[in-house]
Amino acid sequence: MAFLKNFFLLSLISGIMLWLSWYPHGFFFIVFFAFVPLFFLSDVLFEKGRFAFWQALCASFPAFFLWNLGVTWWIWNSTQPGAVAAIFLNSMFMSCVFGSWHWVKTINLPTIMVPLAFCAFWSSWEFLHLNWQINWPWLNLGNVFAATPKIVQWYEYTGTFGGTLWILIVNFLVYKFIIEQKSIIVPTFVNNRGCLSSFKKSKNKLLTLPVNLLQISINKTFVAIVLSICIPIAISYSIFKSYTINKQTPIVSIIVQQNIDPWTEQYEKSNMELAELLIQTAKEKLTQATVLMVCAESALPHTISEEQLFQSEFFPISSFGLFNLLFQQYPQLNLILGLSTVACFNSKVTPAAREFSDGTFAEFYNTSCLYNSSRVEMYHKCKLVPGVEKMPYPKLLWFLENVAVDLGGISGSLGQDSQQRVFTASTQHGDIRVGVPICYESIFGEHFSRFVRSGAQIMCVITNDAWWGDTPGYKQHFEMSRLRAIETRRYIIRAANTGISAFIDPLGMDSQKTKYNSRTVISQEVFANNKQTFYTKNGDYLARIMVSLAILIAVFSLLTVIQKNRWTRHSTEKQVTLPQ
Repeated sequence: MAFLKNFFLLSLISGIMLWLSWYPHGFFFIVFFAFVPLFFLSDVLFEKGRFAFWQALCASFPAFFLWNLGVTWWIWNSTQPGAVAAIFLNSMFMSCVFGSWHWVKTINLPTIMVPLAFCAFWSSWEFLHLNWQINWPWLNLGNVFAATPKIVQWYEYTGTFGGTLWILIVNFLVYKFIIEQKSIIVPTFVNNRGCLSSFKKSKNKLLTLPVNLLQISINKTFVAIVLSICIPIAISYSIFKSYTINKQTPIVSIIVQQNIDPWTEQYEKSNMELAELLIQTAKEKLTQATVLMVCAESALPHTISEEQLFQSEFFPISSFGLFNLLFQQYPQLNLILGLSTVACFNSKVTPAAREFSDGTFAEFYNTSCLYNSSRVEMYHKCKLVPGVEKMPYPKLLWFLENVAVDLGGISGSLGQDSQQRVFTASTQHGDIRVGVPICYESIFGEHFSRFVRSGAQIMCVITNDAWWGDTPGYKQHFEMSRLRAIETRRYIIRAANTGISAFIDPLGMDSQKTKYNSRTVISQEVFANNKQTFYTKNGDYLARIMVSLAILIAVFSLLTVIQKNRWTRHSTEKQVTLPQ
């Protein structure tokens, strides 16, 4: 156990375990032990006392940096500055969370509060990372089970925060089990804060327990570990086996994977040429029964004026004129695709609006659109990629506004919609309500579920993962849609420019998954669902509970420190005034 004295080695071991647990490696089970080395690292630092926060931050940074680098290095393929910022800042933020917990642990908290504080702080961090403008929740712990949907069917009740708490609780039980082992406990002592200290000699009394009592304690902890892992999995499999998908009204849908290189080809071809390509690819699977034709994000990448889009005279000279001809052949067809759009204003309506030389303003959008023979509906992407589609906190960082990375033909911050709008698809059996989040939005559970709360019976995820090339990035992004299907119990039609496209059922199981970097079309029946899950109705309630708990613990810790400092000053003053 000598290696437990080396905090750098402990940090690296934890980072490697977190990296290997993430898909597409497929070793998710490692995540149940990945934080244990960091808990021992905290014990190594515990006796140092002073500068607890900074020591823990620096010591844990290698773990989180290795984790972020190993899992999300592929960001480099689309933006080098963005990759450096995402990996470094995310690692630093995680280290701050660990440092804060380690500092709180030194304030003589009750033993039970130590693991509770870490769960609360980490969950609060993940919740913040979903909701502030520097959002990057790719590595939120609950996402690690995306590739194994059969074991987290209970996400329909908890969302991914249930997975986060599950992971952290098991890690603390494993930590507790290890420190109870006879080979470690005999030469160790436990101080009055309930913290293991086996890393330096001390005059404190050694902890000695009768072997039979020690064995009972070990057995109880081991049973707790087994049950805490097996019971949620058993519940999940039970849900998986018993869940019945309502298949009363089939909706024939096709996905067009157009496979356009976003760096070169999409700029070389006009919107008209790309529309022709979409139709040619789709016709292999189009029938009179087809209701939905779903295309990728930025299927027509060249900017279209929204004012023109709602004027019928615009269609004959645009790509939409081709779609009108398609509707004459397939009258119940509804087209869903991604556009780059612009709206013009007489004033600066939002910080993202840009002024032109004539004094007018324009706001650009990453847009999803439903178009059929009777209507045009649009939704503007709300969750924008920081530094790529939006400069975070523009009032503070206004001088960086125009350095947002140019992806999709538009540089600078994009505009956002005010709500998650739901489209109405017309069919011969009545209207179907469809939610169409765009790309990055598919990793935000509560945001995604708001489409369902707004009435979406089917979900379509349109995305363009081609920016990253043939890397783990597009695979990780695909798997996250499984979790959204489970949380909302909705069919998801996922259309990606270069892949992976697929149909995902309400249990998170995919079908007809396409190959990467291929031009193809797939067809399948999907089914509408009107019921809302507990998670859909209540969102990230677990996270909000943890945030409240974290605030209480932080306030208690600060008050304890203030009281301790006052007592120390008071004692010092009394000693100074004693008569000689």
